[in-house]
Amino acid sequence: MTNYPKINIGTEDRAELHRRNEEIYGILAGAGRAVIDGENVSLAAGDWLRVAPAAKRQFSAAEDSGVTYVCIQVKEGSLGGFTAEDAVVH
Repeated sequence: MTNYPKINIGTEDRAELHRRNEEIYGILAGAGRAVIDGENVSLAAGDWLRVAPAAKRQFSAAEDSGVTYVCIQVKEGSLGGFTAEDAVVH
């Protein structure tokens, strides 16, 4: 298994990323690429990557556009469950 599973959620209003805990990158707009453990990974809006802490990574925008992304960091293995009780829903 690689250190970076990637999925694309497109423009969905909500997506469940339960198995993606550790460091999560979401591409919000634009395009680019990441080099993870020496492997090139193309990125586009809607892509999400879970990157293992041990992975070496480098992100860059495409030559003809910028890229906007978010990085979410959580403690590896810290998600014990994912139920409605995990958060306050308004």
